[in-house]
Amino acid sequence: MTVLPFAAPARPRAGRAARVALALALPVAAAALLADRLASAPVMAAACGAALLGAGVVWTARRYGLLGLWLALLLLSILAGEMSALPLGGQSGRLLWADGVLAVGLAVALARGRFTLAVPRAPFLDALAALGAWGALSLLVAHDPLTGIAELKEWVAALVVGAAALSFARDDRRARLLLGLVVVTGVLVALHMAFVAFTTRSGPALAVLLKLVDLPWGRTNYLAGLLILALPVALGLLGSSDRWPARALWAAAAVAVAAGIVLSASKGAVVALVAGLGIAYAGGGRAARASALVLLALAGVAVALFAVGPLHQVVAYRLQASALDYSMGQRMDLYRLALDQFARHPLTGVGLNNFSVVSHRLTGVDTVPHNFELGFLAELGVPGLAPAVWPGVALLAASWRARATARDPRARALAVGLWAAFLGCAVHNQFESTLYGQQFKMLLVATAAATWHFARAPHAASHPESRIRPHPGAAAPPVRRQDSDSERRGIASPARARRR
Repeated sequence: MTVLPFAAPARPRAGRAARVALALALPVAAAALLADRLASAPVMAAACGAALLGAGVVWTARRYGLLGLWLALLLLSILAGEMSALPLGGQSGRLLWADGVLAVGLAVALARGRFTLAVPRAPFLDALAALGAWGALSLLVAHDPLTGIAELKEWVAALVVGAAALSFARDDRRARLLLGLVVVTGVLVALHMAFVAFTTRSGPALAVLLKLVDLPWGRTNYLAGLLILALPVALGLLGSSDRWPARALWAAAAVAVAAGIVLSASKGAVVALVAGLGIAYAGGGRAARASALVLLALAGVAVALFAVGPLHQVVAYRLQASALDYSMGQRMDLYRLALDQFARHPLTGVGLNNFSVVSHRLTGVDTVPHNFELGFLAELGVPGLAPAVWPGVALLAASWRARATARDPRARALAVGLWAAFLGCAVHNQFESTLYGQQFKMLLVATAAATWHFARAPHAASHPESRIRPHPGAAAPPVRRQDSDSERRGIASPARARRR
């Protein structure tokens, strides 16, 4: 058995797990003892959280390098929300904590690379660059340039995150880590929503009914858009796992994210999620069996909770004809306003993200178009619709290709989950506008980078079992003949001498 020069010998899994557990347990224990001295439960929780975060940072930096650490902090900094606002007479102009993490990481990368950066290529990145370029040109005709600049800043941030994620996801393990970070971010968002719902004075049922489960940086419909991206990814990771502890972990994550969608009470998110999962898993085959079982279990639990809990009253109210008519009436008014602005400015549009400015001036409501195509037609005109639609087409094509090139059932289960995630997002943006948020853009491009890695070449589930046991029906790998010691020294063997 020969060892390749670039392959390090495998470490014992038990020893590595023990070291990781010890590295996590020691700081948590120290923080708990310190907080116990202070005799304060909030301080104890904060100290334990800080200790866990510090241990996670050290572990991520040692295992995945500075790029992996930067991406992890970027996605998790979404939860910190807004750093400050820049009014300057505009309707919007915000700086997020994620922008600060992004700037620090770019400065470090430029310093380490002597002010040169290698940018990877992918169809969705090229499409985002074209959209950003046309959006920058639209600022020349924008009613409020600051609002357009704020939106352009978000697209530039998404481009940087997408390029960094593409550079990081160079193998299956790293691509799966990216997807895991997307799911973890969704779980933390859902847990924050649950905390808000159960700590309001009116109680969780009334908070859901009145759509009060908002976070400081996002409202319920927008948060639901993030969660319907994370839930199919969690189901894909569940189906691609070969060990029961990992399956239980991803199943718990899927349950937490599904609970967040329920707390959002977003009808559009539920419709988009059902459509995406239904289309993707209808043709998923036996590869999606585990994920489909979890979906059925989630549906059964949801029905049981609605039947015996107070949320069935919330659902009954939200599905009343009057509530549906009010919601659809609002959207139809927005669609008519978007069509009117497109008729007035068919070539240039009103400027990137300036539909909200026009809406505020005419109706007094600062809102977005709630339809992907109509919104970009009104803001960028006919020439801008093609670069706006191109990224979505590239993402759907990449996820479909990853599904088609999967070499084993577990890899196909992961690809089916990614296909369902992008389908759900495409459907959801037909009657919501989650694409206008920077947090959603960052999660979307991170998922797209992992999907593009799986779409570039045939892939198999990156597990020890899948590397040892070949897929049934697959061709055996070629066996390379090993030269003997005498042949390596230049001495011909008797058999070779007779052949000569």
